[in-house]
Amino acid sequence: MRKLVIGVALALAICIFSGCNASPEATMGDYIISKEDQSILVAKNITQKDSESKTFAELKKNNIELINYIVEDTQLYNELEIGEKVNVTPKTNDKGEYTVMQSDPPQIIAGQIERLKD
Repeated sequence: MRKLVIGVALALAICIFSGCNASPEATMGDYIISKEDQSILVAKNITQKDSESKTFAELKKNNIELINYIVEDTQLYNELEIGEKVNVTPKTNDKGEYTVMQSDPPQIIAGQIERLKD
């Protein structure tokens, strides 16, 4: 019996320290929550589960930062999927500045879109 308890405790410790308790759903990041008219709506710093289950209104009510990125690369736009984790860098001019169109949510032209794995 003692060996069983020690074995379970050891397995639990290994699991905790190796990170097996962290599910992909618990990974925070920026997720695509919708696509329309060559743009992607990205919710910042949420879980994948929330990106798939929360509505736009729920995210907005919870003060989640939402940005509508205009994707100029048609092929990339067509490949991107709702629920995908991304890191979007705005398109900048020669001075490193970018334009934020004052809308709700704000619109920014995407410069680079990095597709991330959970």
